[in-house]
Amino acid sequence: MKKILAVEDSKVSQAQIVDILGSAYEITVEEDGASAIFVALATAPDLILLDINLPGMNGYDICRKLKEDARTKEIPVIFLTGCDTGEEKVKGFEAGADDYIVKPFYPEELVARVSLHLASRREKRLAIELERLKLLREMAVAISHEFNNPLTAILWQLHLVLKELGDGNENARAHLSEMKVEFDKIRHIVARLADASRDAKTEYVMGEEMIDVHRI
Repeated sequence: MKKILAVEDSKVSQAQIVDILGSAYEITVEEDGASAIFVALATAPDLILLDINLPGMNGYDICRKLKEDARTKEIPVIFLTGCDTGEEKVKGFEAGADDYIVKPFYPEELVARVSLHLASRREKRLAIELERLKLLREMAVAISHEFNNPLTAILWQLHLVLKELGDGNENARAHLSEMKVEFDKIRHIVARLADASRDAKTEYVMGEEMIDVHRI
């Protein structure tokens, strides 16, 4: 279940949020900035609902601190406030907010906005993972190519040694044959890496095909 941190000092608003979102999300409620920042760092919520007028630290300062910290900067922040002026909204977005909902609001609006930002965060995470997988594919192919030249040289040297031994020294020939068996295993692994982008693809995000590392 996704986790939502609601930073709100109004008991009525707290009850509203829990009533509207509590069946679909795990809701944690905090009433001041210091507690909100501590909980955000400790629990890494998936989304934060943040009032502006709070005791002590206001919502703008809380949002700035969250967005300045690498541990919390990617968490979507939605201001949920009675401040309805254009100036207040601009200040909210300048502080780093991802959205701004004015009280009173329709329950359906809150549900829709929360769902939208959670889905957007998931897409961003998938996009990052997609880039990592692309890098893995490129590395796999590059490594296989780097291995090919020394492996070819080793194989040639084994061939020459076996040829020079002729029919003599059966013990040495047996050892070299065992080496060739192990060498062929290495060649097989390298070949699988080289073919990874073609033979080990799996459906990923938005039609993208990526390497399935379990099949390499």
